[in-house]
Amino acid sequence: MIGFLQYAGMQVGRRHFDLRTLDWLAGALRSGEHTRHSLARGLCERTGWLNALGRPCLSAAAAALPALAERIGIELPPARDMPDPAAAPAVPACDVPDTRLACALEDLGPVSLDPVGDAGDRRLWVAMMEAHHPLGWARPPGGQVRYWIRSERHGVLGGIGFGSATWQLRARDTWVGWSADARAANIARVICNHRFLLTPRVRVYGLASEVLRMAARRVADDWEARYSVRPVAASTHVGPEHDGCCCHCAGWTVAGRTGGRRGEAGTVRVLALESGWRKALRRVDRRPVGTLASAYDGTDLDWAEREYGRTGHTDGRVRRRIVDMGRAWLKNMGEDLPVIFPTKAEQKAAYRLLSNPRISMEHVLEPHFEATADRCRAEPVVLALQDTTALNYTGLEATTGLDGIGGGGKGSVGILAHAGLAVTTEGRPLGLFAMDAAFRQDPEEDSRRWVEGLGRARELAAACPDTRVVSVCDREGDFRDLLAHAADDGDALLVRASRSAKQRVTAPGGGKECLWDHVAALPPVATTELTIPAAGGPRARKERVARLEIRTAEVGIVPPRRDRGADPLPMFAVSATEIEADGDDPLHWLLLTTERPAEGEADAAHAATVLGWYGRRWTIETWFRTLKTGTRTKDRRLDSADDLRKCLAFDAVTAPSTSPTSPSSPGSARKPPRPRRSRRRTSTCFTRCWNRRATGTSSGCPPGRRPTFAPSSSISGASSAPIPPRASRSPGRERSGRVWKGSTGRSRSVTPSARESGSDSL
Repeated sequence: MIGFLQYAGMQVGRRHFDLRTLDWLAGALRSGEHTRHSLARGLCERTGWLNALGRPCLSAAAAALPALAERIGIELPPARDMPDPAAAPAVPACDVPDTRLACALEDLGPVSLDPVGDAGDRRLWVAMMEAHHPLGWARPPGGQVRYWIRSERHGVLGGIGFGSATWQLRARDTWVGWSADARAANIARVICNHRFLLTPRVRVYGLASEVLRMAARRVADDWEARYSVRPVAASTHVGPEHDGCCCHCAGWTVAGRTGGRRGEAGTVRVLALESGWRKALRRVDRRPVGTLASAYDGTDLDWAEREYGRTGHTDGRVRRRIVDMGRAWLKNMGEDLPVIFPTKAEQKAAYRLLSNPRISMEHVLEPHFEATADRCRAEPVVLALQDTTALNYTGLEATTGLDGIGGGGKGSVGILAHAGLAVTTEGRPLGLFAMDAAFRQDPEEDSRRWVEGLGRARELAAACPDTRVVSVCDREGDFRDLLAHAADDGDALLVRASRSAKQRVTAPGGGKECLWDHVAALPPVATTELTIPAAGGPRARKERVARLEIRTAEVGIVPPRRDRGADPLPMFAVSATEIEADGDDPLHWLLLTTERPAEGEADAAHAATVLGWYGRRWTIETWFRTLKTGTRTKDRRLDSADDLRKCLAFDAVTAPSTSPTSPSSPGSARKPPRPRRSRRRTSTCFTRCWNRRATGTSSGCPPGRRPTFAPSSSISGASSAPIPPRASRSPGRERSGRVWKGSTGRSRSVTPSARESGSDSL
C-alpha cells in the first residue's frame, strides 16, 4: 500500500481513481516493465473505462496518466517515437480530384454522399482537403465521419467531414442553453461539420445547399452505426470570407459570432438533427448514489477530502475549492461567512463559488452521499429516513428566489428542504443519502420528493448489496404513488398511515372497508409497556408508562377511483394502541410496510421489529433541530435562494448528528422537552470536541472497525449545545459588497424572532 498518499484516491476530470488503482499504478511504474500504452490499457481494464462500443478509452486514459503519475511521485516511462504521418506514401498530385464543371443543378444528374473507405481512400480525401480547402487539413480529436461528394456523370465533386464537437463554444452553448453538467453529459450528442469542400472549378448553383441537406439526413444514422451514440444537433463555423448563404438555404441557424481559433471573426451556425433535441441536450443523468469505489481502505483519510472530494463537477479548480471550503466550514462551525473565511481572498473565493450559477447544491452534496454509502456497506440493516423541514428567511427582503413556506396566508418565505438520512437500527447516523431543496419550484408535483427519495434509497440499496435498506416515512408519505412504487419495485418501505388519506382495504367478504376499522377489529397479538418521556410546549405531558396492544395483519390497499381496475397493493399493517391512558391522549400508531415476517417468524416479533424501526424516525427530527441551531443555517444572508441552498449543503454535511436518548420509544414521535439554552456563544468545549474528532487521526476506518459519520456520530447531546444569539440587525436590509453589514460581529441583544418558543421547532 502506498504509505505517502494522504487522501482517498484522486479525480481527473469527471473520473475518480480510488487508492487501490493508484497503488497498482505505483507498482507498475516501479517495475519498469510497462509502456505508456500498456499502462493506459491496464488503467481502462481496472476501472472499467470503456466507450459506447465497449472498447477501452485508451486516448483519455493516456491523457490522465501524467496527472496520476505526478500525484504518486513517480515518473512515467519515456514516450516512444510514433510513426511520422508525413512518412506515409504521398498521394500524387495527379490523383487528387479536381473536377472542372459548370452547369445547372438539374443538369448535374444524380448526386450521392459516399462514405470514405479504407486507409488509401482516407489519404486521398485528406490530400484533396490539403490541396483545395482554404484551411488545409488538421485532424481534429474524437470521432470522424467523412463523405465523398460524387456525381454519377462527373465523378468526385468534393468532400464533407463531421467530427466530435468542441468542448466549449459560446455561441453554440448559448443556443443550446445547457448547464456545465448537461454539456459534460451530452457533448457526445453534438457533432461539428469541420470541413466542407466543392473543388474550386466546380460551378453549380445550389449544389452546396443540396449537399448540406443530404448530409443532415444521413449523418445521424452513420454516426450512430459507427459510435453507438446518436447525435441530435450539429454546428459549423463559417469564416468571414463567406456569407453562409448555402447554410441558410439548408436550414442552418445563426447562433452567434466567434473570433475563431486564429482570431478570424466568423459565424457559428447550428442545425437540429432530431426533434426534441433541446430537451435531450439539457437532460442531466445524475450519478447514482454509491457508484464510486469505497474510500475506506485502512488508511488515515482527511475528513474534508472524503466528504467533499468526489464531486462530479468538470472543473478541477471548483473541486479543490469545495474541499477547502468544507474544511474551513468545519473548523468554524456555526459562524458567519466572514468568520469562516477571515481573509479577503478567502471571502472573495467563497462568495464567488456560492454565487456561481454553474455550481449547484448537488455538487457539494454528491461526495457526501458517496461517503454515506461507504459507511452503509458495513451495516446489516440501514434505515433510510425521509422528512421535510422549513428554513424561514422572511426577513431577507433583498434575497430573490425564496419559496413560500407559510400556509394559511401567513406569507412566510424561505427554503423547504427534503432530506434523507441513513441511520443504523441502533439510531447511529451514517450520513445523508438525499436532499432536495428546490422541489417547491414545481408545486403541482410537490409529492414527487417522496418518490425521488425512495429512488435514492433504492440506489443506496443497490450500492450496498449485503445491506438491507428500509425507507421510513411519516404520515405525509402515505399516498398511493409512493406505496405503488415500493410494491412494484420490491423496495423495503415503512410508512405511518394517515387518517386523512382515507385508505381502504379489501374485506374478507369481498367488500371494502376503512383501514383503521379493519385493523382495530383484529385481536391483539401482544401487549407491551413502554416509557413515554415528558414533553414541554403547547402539548406538554408528564412522563408515563404506556401499555400498548399490538395488532398485525396482511392487507390489500384498494386503489382510488382514478385508478379503477388496478389491483390492490399488498401491504403488512402493524398497529400499536395505548390502553388505560389515564386522561392523556392515547398513542395510536398504524404502520404500513412492505416488509413481511420471515419464514418461521412470529407476528409479534415482526411487529416489534417494525415498531422499533419507526421509533428511530425521530433521529431525523433531532438532526433538523441541530442543523438549524448548531450550524445557524437560518442566519445566512445571501443574494439569492440558490446561494443559500449551497450554504445549506455545507451546513448539512457539517451539522452534528446525535443519537436520541430513547429512539425506540413511541413517545419520541412527539416533540421532546426543549433543552435549556444559553445566551452565550457556541460552547468552546463542544467545538473543540467536534474539531478533535474531525481532524484527528481516527477519521479513517481501520480494518475491523465500522466507519462512522465522523466527526459527529458519537457526540451525544449535541442538540443541547448553547445557541449563539442572532445578530440584532434585521437581515436583508443593508449590505456592503458581497458581505452583509453586521455579519462579522454579533450583538448581545436578541431579536423577537429568536425569543419565540417555536423559532427552531419543526
